[in-house]
Formats: sequence, C-alpha cells, structure tokens
Amino acid sequence: MINNILKIEKIGKILLRFGMIAYFLFIGTLNFNNGFVEDGDLVQKAVLLLLVVGTSILLLLHFKIPKLGAIGGGVSALLFLVTVFYLGYLELRESVPFSMIFLHIIKDLLLFFAALILTGESLKEMIREKITKPFPVR
Repeated sequence: MINNILKIEKIGKILLRFGMIAYFLFIGTLNFNNGFVEDGDLVQKAVLLLLVVGTSILLLLHFKIPKLGAIGGGVSALLFLVTVFYLGYLELRESVPFSMIFLHIIKDLLLFFAALILTGESLKEMIREKITKPFPVR
C-alpha cells in the first residue's frame, strides 16, 4: 500500500512539473504573439520569452541534473511571487473589485507554492544522489 501511495505522489509531481513547464511556455508564447509589436516592447517581450523558456528548460533538466531543477524551481517561484505583487499593485491602482483581485492573485500564489514543492523535490533528489553515490576507491 505504501508503494502505491509513493507511486501516486511521484506521478503527481511529474505531472506538476510538466504542467508548470507547459504553463511557462504558453505564457511566454502568448505574451510574444499578442498582436502588433513595437520596438520597445519587442526587447521586453524577448527578454520575458527567454526567461520563461530558460526556466522551463531548467525545470525539465531536473530529471538529469537535479541542481538545475532546483534552480529552475527557485526562479519559477520568484517569477510567480513577483507576478503576485505586480498584479496586486496594478489592480489595486485601477480600483478593481477585491473578488477579481483575489481570483487573479490566488492562482499565482498556488503556482508559487507548487514551484516551492518542485524546488524541494529537486533538492531532495540532489541529497539522494549524494547519499547513494558509491565511495571513491583509493
């Protein structure tokens, strides 16, 4: 029974990781392809696209190099936390109803928590690899 529970947890974390990667790629391409691009916006959009694609790659590299997965999880958590404050500031400034502010912010807060889970999973995998590495022969 314990093995089944651990399998469910492992599958859930894999789905969460790939869902986070898909979310970043969707947001990056959506931001880059949303109509007419001015010269000043092009640089900002290119930097954002590079950031989200780079974060996606780091999250994906967890399976080969857990240290890079942990970095990707930390970067994604930071991106979601910045998004929470930025959206909150913009929507409070525009006098948006609190219920709408809550709906926009709660999604990014939940994604922030998910990114923390993925960061912890990568850190746990780093420790597991270090513990199970064979001793060097002298």
